[in-house]
Amino acid sequence: MDALLPHDPRWVGPYRLEGRLGEGGMGQVFLGTSPGGRPVAVKLIRAELAGTAQFRERFAREVEAARQVGGFHTAQVVDADPAAESPWLVTAFIPGPTLHRAVAEDGPLDPAAALRLGAGLAEGVAAIHRCGLVHRDLKPGNVIMAEDGPRVIDFGIARAVDASSLTATGSVIGTYAYMSPEQIRADRAGPASDVFALGSVLAFAATGRGPFDAPSLPGVVQRILDEAPVLDGIDGDLRAILSECLAKDPADRPAVEGLPARFADAARLHPPRHEPTVVTAPSGQPPRTPGAAPTERARAAGPGQDPRALSAAVTRTHAPPAGPAAPGRAAPGRGAAVPGAGPDSPVPGRPTSPVPGPAGRGPSRRALLIGGASVAAAAAIGVPAYLLLRKSGALDGPRSTYELAFSADGKTLAAAGGGGEIWRWSLPGKESSNTRISIAPYIQPHVFSQDLKTLYRAEEHKILKWDVATGRTVGTFTGETTGELQDGFVHELGLSPDGRTLAASSGRGLYLWDTGSGSRLALLQDVKNGPAVYSPDGAMLAAGSPVQLRKGSADTVLAALDATVATGAVFSPDGQLLAFGDQGDGVRLWNTATRQDVTTLEGHGSPVQAVAFHPDGSRLASGDRDGKVIVWSTASGTSTSAHEPGASVEALAFSPDGKSLAAGCSGGTSTGSNDTVWLWELG
Repeated sequence: MDALLPHDPRWVGPYRLEGRLGEGGMGQVFLGTSPGGRPVAVKLIRAELAGTAQFRERFAREVEAARQVGGFHTAQVVDADPAAESPWLVTAFIPGPTLHRAVAEDGPLDPAAALRLGAGLAEGVAAIHRCGLVHRDLKPGNVIMAEDGPRVIDFGIARAVDASSLTATGSVIGTYAYMSPEQIRADRAGPASDVFALGSVLAFAATGRGPFDAPSLPGVVQRILDEAPVLDGIDGDLRAILSECLAKDPADRPAVEGLPARFADAARLHPPRHEPTVVTAPSGQPPRTPGAAPTERARAAGPGQDPRALSAAVTRTHAPPAGPAAPGRAAPGRGAAVPGAGPDSPVPGRPTSPVPGPAGRGPSRRALLIGGASVAAAAAIGVPAYLLLRKSGALDGPRSTYELAFSADGKTLAAAGGGGEIWRWSLPGKESSNTRISIAPYIQPHVFSQDLKTLYRAEEHKILKWDVATGRTVGTFTGETTGELQDGFVHELGLSPDGRTLAASSGRGLYLWDTGSGSRLALLQDVKNGPAVYSPDGAMLAAGSPVQLRKGSADTVLAALDATVATGAVFSPDGQLLAFGDQGDGVRLWNTATRQDVTTLEGHGSPVQAVAFHPDGSRLASGDRDGKVIVWSTASGTSTSAHEPGASVEALAFSPDGKSLAAGCSGGTSTGSNDTVWLWELG
């Protein structure tokens, strides 16, 4: 749990707020105290969402849905006011982490524990369906591992089985990594859709990764629609049941009513692998200090068991979760039952040692840190905050970072967060500020304009142009039809150096728009997916999979590369080299003049996701999924230094003077930390 920020309310209705538990797609969640002294979880809706009638209707529906289910299977609704100026919902506080956090911290469940969890979750989903509801967003972040059994939370997008308004056919709502094929296709999602999500959640619980994980959102979607689930490491009865739940055709999935017994029967045949560890936790008691959640970890098993037996029943393999990160949201506070908050992807493994570099003294790695809760509070409302020199290198900023850029004078660093924040820091000095934009809570490409005044971000079926200062949309770019971009999704966004042309690579083709008028200039259907990056002078454009080198106007193909994967593609300052992460763990350098490979830099232990050139071209930085950043000499091809922020690296940028290197990471959504922007000074 985090302390309240200066601008946070101290009361919501009659409930006193004690601290921050987490942040979900709809608002902030606080730990509160009822008038009678009971701990409660208080969800306060964001002001920008509360201003729309459609959202208020959706929120009122969540309240009613949670009240209908109630009882053992969900966090019981205590109070709510959907009509308030800032709508709020209060539920019982349930000590326990989310399933995502439990797996991230303690490793995957063993087969017996996963089967028992399946029995409890299936019973909860069946209870939801008996109320005539479909949850439609079942995921690890929406499962609380309470002492007496799992709880399903966040009914923000639940829909009555017979409903036809708000979120019916033709609207894609949910978390993609755990969606059913019919949800992605925007077909009507019935009870069988929750069965598919249940299978995905249990696969995550048993392995630490989703069964359809991929490096990008489009990859996840393609796997859900077209490929078999990856259930490596899952055997026997558990694998058989999950395979049925994950059938592409809803008609081929088992009815949820029969699943609790199937999971429970199978669990009896699978004793725990290790001696169970009995974990005791306060039963129904409030935290010892205001807002402090219990530190003990009691894990859920099947329904109807003694809580002490439950704690002993769930043991772990003690293997860390592995696999690519999937789209997620901010983590809740430790041990908190948080309605609608929590990440949905495994925590990338942390590397243990840097890549060896040449002998002798390497670059100095002094680091700047914007630190402290008071600074975070100041930044959240856009007032000055102070930079402190510390060794960790972390800038206090968004909980996940997917785009970074320096201003031309190097005095400002901007970061785009996955949760809808745009942060800006004045360097080397004293101020930070942020702006919130209303976005869908999943990973999509971003790109800043060179003056940092504008951010372009892909959405489900359009690209929005945001004013960085105000957080307002100032432009929209679409295909010929409303759903055209949704069908193809956007892999990458690129902006020409003069800022006049926006390029977007998608499964339908390469789109080009005039950024001033918003008019579409071209759709090149023979250039699909892959990167969309301009050379510094705008004369060349690298796009597509396989990668094509085209003129900046995109109308002429200059060369074709034998590269189907080119992540983080970037040109050198003189345009002579194109660097990108290849299909393995290397960084491939390709000469744009000779049209030949130069070399592949090897030293990463996981796929490279971000690449950046030093302004003078002498060095190259690359970052991988496991959280390692390597700086290379482009002359010798050797590593000169390595840095380990310890979370999946999504973006890299050198300052214009070449003295600083910034890295943006996505691990903050998994750890609950805001340390996802790192800044190193290079000697």
